[in-house]
Amino acid sequence: MLRLTTTIVLSATLLGCDGKTTEQNAPSTESTTTQAPTGIPAETYLTERPADVLDLVEIKKNAKAGDAVVFLARVGGRVKPFAEKQAIFVAADPSLKSCELMSTEDYCTMPWDYCCTSREDLRMGTATIRILGADGRPVATSAQGAGGLEPLKFIVVEGTVSDRNDEGLFVVDADRIWVGGKPTYEEPRKGSI
Repeated sequence: MLRLTTTIVLSATLLGCDGKTTEQNAPSTESTTTQAPTGIPAETYLTERPADVLDLVEIKKNAKAGDAVVFLARVGGRVKPFAEKQAIFVAADPSLKSCELMSTEDYCTMPWDYCCTSREDLRMGTATIRILGADGRPVATSAQGAGGLEPLKFIVVEGTVSDRNDEGLFVVDADRIWVGGKPTYEEPRKGSI
């Protein structure tokens, strides 16, 4: 089941920088709401940012399944970074530039898909984050909106690596998540502290 769920999240099609989508990969209006989902415990979300955390790519280099990890990332890396019916989402390393950080001009309608970043960089710089329920399965609701989670926001994830491989797969079961703000072109790390 883990492989199937992970494959679904990781196989989303990237959107081009020209903003064109197909009906198959266009985000639904449901995925852009900020309504807080039910079923995710409030204690999952930290009010204070953990100190001295490394970026996702630094942790991803050596972490193996079963390791406890803490890292900084940003929500995004796919057209639809949040699964619609499970508390699973994709996060990207802060070194990867989403489209709103490439120019002061607003030329991309979905900067969270990182469409101007190479597929290889995305493969090596992203992680799938899962929020599990008491039954050990992802909570049966989207994580979007919970604790302030939304595309492009900085997050610090504390959790355990549940799966990984040399092809870029990196799945972390989150115990706690701190949600920060969004960066700007002028301040690419704004919102990370």
